[in-house]
Amino acid sequence: MKSLLEPCIALAEQAGKAILAIYDLDDIGQQEKVDHTPVTKADLAANEVLVAGLQSLAPDIPIMSEETPIPPLSQRQAWSRYWLLDPMDGTGEFILKSGDFAVNIALVENNKPVLGVIHWPTKGVTYFAAEGYGAFKRKNGHDKAISVAKPDSLTLAVSRRQKIEAVSCFIKTQFDTIPLGSCSLKACIVAEGKADFFMRIGPTGEWDTGASQVIVEQAGGSIVDAEFNPLSYNQRETTENPDFIVMGHPEWDWSNLIKPHHRG
Repeated sequence: MKSLLEPCIALAEQAGKAILAIYDLDDIGQQEKVDHTPVTKADLAANEVLVAGLQSLAPDIPIMSEETPIPPLSQRQAWSRYWLLDPMDGTGEFILKSGDFAVNIALVENNKPVLGVIHWPTKGVTYFAAEGYGAFKRKNGHDKAISVAKPDSLTLAVSRRQKIEAVSCFIKTQFDTIPLGSCSLKACIVAEGKADFFMRIGPTGEWDTGASQVIVEQAGGSIVDAEFNPLSYNQRETTENPDFIVMGHPEWDWSNLIKPHHRG
């Protein structure tokens, strides 16, 4: 597992450079996909880098990406191991030029993410982890082990664009906030102890949580659905996630701080 990390980090950084090459263009090729979410030239360029690189690295491992057609479950069920990609998490932030977007690579084994790499192109920062290896943050070539923290007060990582009321109605205690863009970056700041938890209310795909889950878990936290059940991977026809919670330090009594709910 550890031997795959460095090649994946290099690929994520390469995809980040492809994204940044398009970031300041007048024409970023913005379109709307069938599910009414945006896609740009940058998403597709990053996807091309990742798919080609991973096929070269491990030709026998299938790839599931947000930006390529998803095979039916009948075909995917035979996958004991596969790559799960979000070539650019935070396309809306890319369009708004907030800088809060990331490249996500996860390796899933037996329906569980076991390796994760998240690269933040505008900051030159990469978060990475593998099962049993720990979680780390790399900047300027230096690696630092990261872990969740338990401060005196709770801090919630929140979306720059989602109204705080969408999540505050499920939280039973006072909290501070840190605004940030993409789902995976909010999970990463929980993993490194800058925030304590993050709630995602609304549609996401399995590729939005795969890499994050490994990093958060190896840092001492957890990701569960909004009813405190484990997230599932490659076990349903749909690849859409339920609402989910990224939780930091396990000594917080999360089940008493957050109201469970089901998005129906």
